[in-house]
Amino acid sequence: MKSSPAPDEPCLSPHQILEQVFKRLEKYKHLNISEQFAMFMGKAQLLEIGLKSLLVRRYSHGYEKKKWTLGKTARELKKCALRGDFIFLLESVVDYRNYIAHELLANDAMLRSLTGGDSGRLELRTLEKGTIELEQILFLYDWCEEHNAWG
Repeated sequence: MKSSPAPDEPCLSPHQILEQVFKRLEKYKHLNISEQFAMFMGKAQLLEIGLKSLLVRRYSHGYEKKKWTLGKTARELKKCALRGDFIFLLESVVDYRNYIAHELLANDAMLRSLTGGDSGRLELRTLEKGTIELEQILFLYDWCEEHNAWG
């Protein structure tokens, strides 16, 4: 049987997370694929910076880690035994970030070339899914910071 959190222990329901993520996604509604790409990459950079800062503050890593990639930072946080649920989502975000950074725009351009200018929704769907997960992990990062809920 799953135990409930202690009365003074902060917690989030899946509904609360979903509600906040949907609010955060509003700013993407009227952006084209290039603007969505830029927003995704900028926010992924902010996540990376925040996680590196977490390594320094919580796990006494030195600032020399500032050149680490998001993937390397995620692996180090996993070694440090950061919350498993957060690491699980972070690993997925790292995969999306790598695909979006290195392949998405090239694949979209190739599809446009092959189809005479319309790439359809294939690449856009991947960007949208990655954006949803990125916004979710950014919300959870902020929440864990605010409630000191990293344990």
